Amino acid sequence: MAKGELFDNLREYRTALTPQEREAAVKGLIQNARIAGKYFYSLKETCAILHCSRDELQTILHQFRLDAVLFLGVYRIPWYDLAGFILDDHEDTLQEDLNEYLQEIIRRARSLPGINAD
Repeated sequence: MAKGELFDNLREYRTALTPQEREAAVKGLIQNARIAGKYFYSLKETCAILHCSRDELQTILHQFRLDAVLFLGVYRIPWYDLAGFILDDHEDTLQEDLNEYLQEIIRRARSLPGINAD
């Protein structure tokens, strides 16, 4: 277990979206866009819809699988892009992409002057 983490494997405590949940989420996004005029979602709302952590969402954004728009210093996710992401199955490679992204951050940090390799 990494230092500072409460759980060995956080994935065990979060469940992926089932096909029924995917369909309901997309229907909800479309309904919110049509009726309520909600066209953008915050990062927190996006994490809740996708059942993912902020780190996983950062990885999704870093891999250009989901678009984000910057409004007055706050990132928002368009509803149509979020719906398209939900309809595509990305669960298989998400953990590998997250690990790759975290390793890239470690490599960048190690290349900075004054940072030890440990």
